[in-house]
Amino acid sequence: MTAPPEAGQIVLVADDDDTVRGGLLGLLRAAGYAALGYAGAAAVLRGADPTHVHCAVLDIHIGEPDGFALCERLHALAPCLPVIFVTGDDDPALARRAAAAGALSLLHKPVDPDRLLALIDAIPARPDLQH
Repeated sequence: MTAPPEAGQIVLVADDDDTVRGGLLGLLRAAGYAALGYAGAAAVLRGADPTHVHCAVLDIHIGEPDGFALCERLHALAPCLPVIFVTGDDDPALARRAAAAGALSLLHKPVDPDRLLALIDAIPARPDLQH
């Protein structure tokens, strides 16, 4: 990490695997982010406000709606929200769909922690989110 994140930068994590979600949350919190975890898209849509989020890390296969549909719904509310997809599948079609959805990246599980943090750290802090 090149510089510590701005205080209160929220990273939204949606993954239906408790172990993966917990690991990502622990990594992000240790790096200084305020990370919020959700087990599925429906929980995100009920409980998160994407307009106050620095970025979102979304598993593609999280049930219905899937990560791509969740990304679309989040972008309807917060068009500039940076999204990083994660998946356990090594399918080139998923990479194309992620790119078409405007994702910063598609990372494969197990997620490389240094790569994830480098991607998130490179996202400029939005002035409207700073305290």
